[in-house]
Amino acid sequence: MMKEKTYVEDINRSIYDFRNEDKDKKKYENSKVKDLAVHAEKFLYYEEVILGKSYNTVRSYRRDIYQFIDYLDEYEEITKFDEVETITERSFIAYLNSGDKSRQAGTESNGEKKEKSVNPVSKRSINRKISALRTFFKYLQEKQVVKVNKISYIAMPKFEKELPNILNKEDLNKLRDVINTEKITGVRDRLIIEMLYSSGMRASELIDLSEYMINIPEREIRVIGKGDKERITFFSETARKWLEKYLSHKKKEYGNYSKEIVFTNNRGEKLTTRSLRRLISNYAQKAGIQKEITPHVFRHSFATELLNNGVDIRYLQELLGHSSISTTQVYTHVSKALLKDIYMKTHPLAKE
Repeated sequence: MMKEKTYVEDINRSIYDFRNEDKDKKKYENSKVKDLAVHAEKFLYYEEVILGKSYNTVRSYRRDIYQFIDYLDEYEEITKFDEVETITERSFIAYLNSGDKSRQAGTESNGEKKEKSVNPVSKRSINRKISALRTFFKYLQEKQVVKVNKISYIAMPKFEKELPNILNKEDLNKLRDVINTEKITGVRDRLIIEMLYSSGMRASELIDLSEYMINIPEREIRVIGKGDKERITFFSETARKWLEKYLSHKKKEYGNYSKEIVFTNNRGEKLTTRSLRRLISNYAQKAGIQKEITPHVFRHSFATELLNNGVDIRYLQELLGHSSISTTQVYTHVSKALLKDIYMKTHPLAKE
């Protein structure tokens, strides 16, 4: 087992390597909140390596925890987590709500501090941050860094759930029309659109696909989802045709072709989720679609289409890879229009 001293030294050397920014490393290694950063890195290591949390989950934890550490440093002058009180967290939430413009972004050439605006944070984001800090302070309590998890006393802000954006078939056809499939990147992008719309995969799941996970004749995909949970999902005949065309082009185009990666950039390297979001956004803009279109909108659309066509929500839960059915139930709200239409057509008193 790694000695504590060695582990802490490794943490000190690796603080903020995740962001690969020397200025951030120096910021925490030489600051009063260095000990806070060390505890944060231990927690992130525990979540990712020991518990096997996903890359995106750990990245989200990191962002939220370090924002809290920055706040403790700049506004509360707190250097130990056992000094954090319930009122400290409430003040942090008020700070997020206020759009405070006094948060420091660095210094000007004349030595004066320069400032940047901080936009007010949505209630949904605040809930996520509170949840992350609750998990973090529970860990700190278990490690006896703090005696009481005072973050657990903070109530989550209530908000009405927003209905997710969805793509209709007209939107899908608009996207199809603006993709130039004469180039291999266009063939790839058409496949991405078809695969996302017909399979319901998350962006990260799509990016992490290998050819070994796809049964082309059966149009089945073995998906590795959150928490490394496996599930089977399916894709359309149209997606199958574009998949075969893309793989054929890839073998001819890239000298570094590998079956371990399905979706690549123009250098034959693995496509990133950021690039995926960007290309979909660009196509949506080019197609004249006014609403925001992200990879996750395709997932929303997949779920809504199935519900509208009578699929049991428990089967939808399996296809989406949700661990809790309550997560799947958000899509039932999207189908209210269909339910009302059925009611108006079938109930004898509906029009009286």
